[in-house]
Order: sequence, then C-alpha cells, then structure tokens
Amino acid sequence: MPDRMQVIVTLESKQGSETTRHQYTGEWFRKDRSVYLRYEEGQGGEAVRTIIRCRPDEMLITRRGAVESDQLFVRDGGRQPGSYRSPYTSFQMETDTKKLSVRAGGGRDDSDMAPPFTIEWKYEIWVNGEISGRFHNRLHIAESEQAE
Repeated sequence: MPDRMQVIVTLESKQGSETTRHQYTGEWFRKDRSVYLRYEEGQGGEAVRTIIRCRPDEMLITRRGAVESDQLFVRDGGRQPGSYRSPYTSFQMETDTKKLSVRAGGGRDDSDMAPPFTIEWKYEIWVNGEISGRFHNRLHIAESEQAE
C-alpha cells in the first residue's frame, strides 16, 4: 500500500432534517502516526483548502481561504476549542464529539485508515456556552480511478 495517493472524498453532512452531499478530488497521505486528507472546496468563487488529520481517536479539520476554521473532534474527549472566521463573522467555538468512528472497506482493520474507508462523526457546536448546532457527518475516502 502506497503512503500517498489521489482520492475521491465524499462528504455527507446532516443538520436536523437537512442533508448536504459534496464530492471533491484530493490527496490522501500518511505522515508519522497520522493519516491526512487534503482537498479544495469552492466557496463563493474562492477556494477553501481543507486538511484533515486523522488518528484512531481524533480528527482535526483545518480550513484556510475564504473561510478559516479549526475544529478538533476527540472520541470521549469532551468539548474541544476551535474557531471560525469569514469575511462576515468571526467567533470562538467548542466541538463536543458524541461519536467518532472509522470503518474500513473490504474487511480490513479499521485502524489502517487506507482507502477505501469511511469516517463518521456526530457532534455539537457550542458558541458562548450554548449549543449552536448538532451535526452528523460521513466522510468516505476512495482511491481515484485517475490515480497516477
């Protein structure tokens, strides 16, 4: 298994009764004890670079560009500090992870985190001591058929 490959990233996000689904082309790679995903999202004509660092019990999502945010999700870790900034607003927040799991494809060990695999997480966002939203996300990572 290579330590770097082109991937297709499919993100499904549910908040209340609304579900959104986006697909991106990106890169998966290993570094030290972590697996990383890197891809770009479109946001009002400006790109947002997203980097996700995954370990078996935590995930850090860093976004830079038209929107800048940092969110840390820790299995059984309580509230974690984070931030959000756009041209329109800026605030500090906390994420309270209710579920964080990795499911590997093809019956492999979940801790491998090599494509194909799915990360599923449920969390609450807290702003100024109050719940601002509850989310349920799935991120599916598969090797791109256009891999070099």
